[in-house]
Amino acid sequence: MHFAKQKCVFIHVPKTGGNFFTRCFLRFSDDAIVVKGHQDGTDRFELSGDATKSKHQTLTDYNTLIGPAFADYTAYAFARPPVERMISLYYSPHRWMRAKEDGGFDLDARDEPIDPEQFEALVSSNKSISELLDAENISGRLLINKSARHVSGARVSLLDFADLQKGLKKFARVNDFDLSDMPAKRVNSSAVTDPMTLNAGQLNMLTDIVLNSHHGQDQRFFSSGGLRGAMDNIAGWFR
Repeated sequence: MHFAKQKCVFIHVPKTGGNFFTRCFLRFSDDAIVVKGHQDGTDRFELSGDATKSKHQTLTDYNTLIGPAFADYTAYAFARPPVERMISLYYSPHRWMRAKEDGGFDLDARDEPIDPEQFEALVSSNKSISELLDAENISGRLLINKSARHVSGARVSLLDFADLQKGLKKFARVNDFDLSDMPAKRVNSSAVTDPMTLNAGQLNMLTDIVLNSHHGQDQRFFSSGGLRGAMDNIAGWFR
């Protein structure tokens, strides 16, 4: 999402509250929502604007489209631990929608454990946060609630999905947006109510799949305790 006046962009990392961010800040942006096919304009939609060609556009794409002026920009994104994010993505409603014969769409909740082969394919085919932010070209170490400098000159600021409200308020405050009428919190929920219980017997395997993939590099954004130290609380992560 592009905010030309404020010289900033928001990189929408899937399953990090980006749809709710859009509800809060679309009115201030230079973009518009585009709805096609099964999309509902709330949980499923696209974005379009002079410098935004897709909802999950990368920092590299913004750098290319905005040009030299991007050196004065700040790029914001929310970060979420990679295993948590990939499991949430596996159960994301858009993956289970089925067209009805009489029109519209049904959501097959699929209250069943993750299929390891499907999960591995999903992990392999989706970009990591590091890729979306072009982290290889960021100097220094980028951490949650910190910023670092991209080779383009732009600053990159990483917000914490675990405290979504705090991150939204910080973005509003820094960019002088009035969020006094912030909408009720709502994020695109998973298609099942308790992914943890469904996958209790294979969590270690799922963790290994993610951390041994290109998503494993995203763990560097978090404290040294990391994901494995928080396994006892993981059930509260999924939405």
